[in-house]
Amino acid sequence: MKKEISASELHQRLGELLDGVYHNGDRLIVKRADTPLAAIVPIEAYEEMLQQREQAFSVLDRIWEKVPAVSEEEAHADIEQAIAEARAEKIHEKSKLSS
Repeated sequence: MKKEISASELHQRLGELLDGVYHNGDRLIVKRADTPLAAIVPIEAYEEMLQQREQAFSVLDRIWEKVPAVSEEEAHADIEQAIAEARAEKIHEKSKLSS
């Protein structure tokens, strides 16, 4: 069960709240002055989150391996050229519509 608690409540009831996380699967959002500061979740949920993150980054790593090495300057030049071409095409389409 998801619960929101204050930092002072966490300080006062740490043992009890940790028992709820461990035994009941509670998920705690710790707040100070209505600002969320931290989350306390069961270790299984944390490990699952780490595994999902690793899987997501491994997908990105495989994608990056297939992308050719391009300098930042070359990438910016390509972007500027694509923008210029798109703008020129838009202007051309507008001129055809107004004719």
